[in-house]
Amino acid sequence: MRFIPSKIFINFISCYSIWLYSIPIIFSLISACVFLLLGISRITRKNVDKDSQLEDDVFPLIQILIPVTGVTDKSREILETLLVQDYPNYRVTFVVENESDPVFNLVKEFCAEYKHVAFIVSGAASKSGQKNFGLVKAVSALAADVEILVFCDSTNVARADWLKKISRPVRYGRFEVCTTFRSFVPETINVPGVCQAIYATTVFALLTVMPKPWGGATVIRKSAFDRLDVSKVWSNTVVDDLTLGNILNKANVKIYVSRENFLWSPIKKQTFKRLFAFLDRQILFPKFTNPGIWAFTVFWHISLCVSLVMSSIGLISCLFGVSMPEFPIIGGVFWIGILTLLTRLKSVNQEKIPITKWLAAFPVLVFVATFICVRSIFLDYIDWYGKRYYCSYGGKVSEIREV
Repeated sequence: MRFIPSKIFINFISCYSIWLYSIPIIFSLISACVFLLLGISRITRKNVDKDSQLEDDVFPLIQILIPVTGVTDKSREILETLLVQDYPNYRVTFVVENESDPVFNLVKEFCAEYKHVAFIVSGAASKSGQKNFGLVKAVSALAADVEILVFCDSTNVARADWLKKISRPVRYGRFEVCTTFRSFVPETINVPGVCQAIYATTVFALLTVMPKPWGGATVIRKSAFDRLDVSKVWSNTVVDDLTLGNILNKANVKIYVSRENFLWSPIKKQTFKRLFAFLDRQILFPKFTNPGIWAFTVFWHISLCVSLVMSSIGLISCLFGVSMPEFPIIGGVFWIGILTLLTRLKSVNQEKIPITKWLAAFPVLVFVATFICVRSIFLDYIDWYGKRYYCSYGGKVSEIREV
């Protein structure tokens, strides 16, 4: 006797398949809308600087610390933007691992040209990330009259009034810490470069919702830095910004995200290899320093990747009349939502990237980032500038190897 499935069973299978199809789409789209649209609205909202009404005549000594390694044909042009700020009372210290680094000669040239510029040779790290090690050594050598510290990456371009504006909330005492992010500027508009630009804009939007130092630059009162004993934590951890964020969060220190004073990071000609290495670090750092953020990032990327595939299959299968009517409807809503979000993100990004290339690069970024997220589950190390850091909880470095 042939078995004929009952109507109840068929309805159950249909309902189950719809929910299986819908859950990742609903989760990835709603979570993206909640966080990104809120972040985008904060970035685009007209900023009212409470201190701008005051006469800007408070100029405590600011020390900019810039870890540097390697040199490109753009290094002088980029770094010099931080040396010609219109702030009247600041110094700059370049932090170099050793004198054999190609950037060392450029640093010496800067020291000869600018009286407010100096350098420190840190040596190689043995218990922490090289960047952390150099920054700790540089802070320990500072003059006693330094009141404000600025930690800035060496690939960032700043406007001439950047230091004066980004330090204002700290100088006038509204906040002890101010941070900002950066916008990647691909000089060659190719897929890897646009992927990195999309990533940066997304992170910047998220940081306005959940304030945390994450690349770019951070301004902090020296008294707060010392009070929180940041150097002690940096002395055995792999990365500076995320661990600093954890210290500030634990101490309930409020962070001001300066959305109007972001920096630019030019990318001459990005490749997938360099994009992969960059995203690899960005995803692996929080695995050790902020496991909750990392776990959500991995789950969200997997959900988004599955949603892209399933919604596309739902729409395509509809054309051949082989799908249930709910599938193309749900898939269509998902793509409308994603395209709307991407368009809004593009309006935040100020670089001249065609919207067609922006939209086309997004699925590539999702698939690459998802692969890296899945891969990160099985890794206990981070590769960074020729060194492999084996890390444990909290970002503590247990071993360093040359690679």
